[in-house]
Amino acid sequence: MKILFIAHSFPYPPDEGIKLMSYNLIKQFSKNHTVTLLSLIEDETEINYIPKISNYCKRIEVVVNKIPQSPFLRLWNIFFQSYPFCIYQFYSKEFINKLRLLIENEPFDILHFDFVNTSIYRDFINIKLPSIYFPHDAMSMLFKRNITKEKNIFRKIYTYAQYKKMLSYESKIIPKFTKTVVVSPVDRNWLLKINSSFDISVIPNGVDAEYFKPTEIEQDYPSVIFRGIMSFLPNIDAAIYFYRSILPLIRKEIPNIKFYIVGKNPTQEIKKLNDNKSVIVTGYVKDIREYILKSTVNVCPMRIGSGIKNKILESMALAKPTVATKIACDGIPDVKDGSNIIIADNPEEFSSKVITLIKNRRLCEEIGNNARKFVIENYSWEKVAKKFIDVYQEAIDINKII
Repeated sequence: MKILFIAHSFPYPPDEGIKLMSYNLIKQFSKNHTVTLLSLIEDETEINYIPKISNYCKRIEVVVNKIPQSPFLRLWNIFFQSYPFCIYQFYSKEFINKLRLLIENEPFDILHFDFVNTSIYRDFINIKLPSIYFPHDAMSMLFKRNITKEKNIFRKIYTYAQYKKMLSYESKIIPKFTKTVVVSPVDRNWLLKINSSFDISVIPNGVDAEYFKPTEIEQDYPSVIFRGIMSFLPNIDAAIYFYRSILPLIRKEIPNIKFYIVGKNPTQEIKKLNDNKSVIVTGYVKDIREYILKSTVNVCPMRIGSGIKNKILESMALAKPTVATKIACDGIPDVKDGSNIIIADNPEEFSSKVITLIKNRRLCEEIGNNARKFVIENYSWEKVAKKFIDVYQEAIDINKII
């Protein structure tokens, strides 16, 4: 199968959710199929990453796209543009030209449009080709959930405007693709409420269980870790919620508890939590495994967001017990509370569960081992890639009939 993989950000280094999945899909596809990658990059320094994935791709084409962040452009978008701002941020005429040239000169079997930012480019392809739209999450659901936790009134208004635009955009863009794929049943159900006739499959993220493999490391006991991109609103909200509402309750029982907040681009609000003693804000770290392994419990107190949480799957693969909210587990519906994860939704319950795990090493080990077994059996990248190939074949078959 000849696959054209269209990405809005270069899939290396695989240090965040979307890049991680793109990188591993391309890596797995390359074992039995031919992959051509067309990707936007934010600056020319990313060209240095091309050799890192060249073994997995027949051809790699990139286009530099400086992502506009201007508040004026966001304001203009609210009043004078019909599509969400994130669509315009990743629009490039040069990218359109390269896409058309690739399709004209190569007989691709399937086009894979990765994430919502690439979806607009489907409009510029006139040749009849089967295409897959993989937004990962239901983006309108993400925007709607973000509205409730946004404190700044102007950002709240902006987020509401983006939610309405994304809702309209999804209703128009999804029918243009042969099939659509999301990472969780919750995202699928949300999109089906927009239009019940949408052809949407669910394929979860995967985990490299060999890379995320438990190793002996000195424990920083007692400690908890929350990790993620710390400029992302759902992660900011989760970290601050844990710090203000849950951590004080834990400290009543375990005064010497440490709270690690690990992840790149922490905002000033997050940085202010750091005291280098009981709360450690690390920023970007080269190897997340070290921080997960040395922590006693992984916490995921998400109150907003969508999709599947790699931060949970990777901790599970490392046999680290996780306490998470229900919304954090939306994308992993087959987890079992009390067996391979602990689910808690209010500060009292959440803190109680964390305290129990910290005080009960045997329970930590039991839940951690069950978690790793669960991930190996259900979320390997080989299985995830196979599911995509099956969906690709369905799209190819549908395209022959139409």
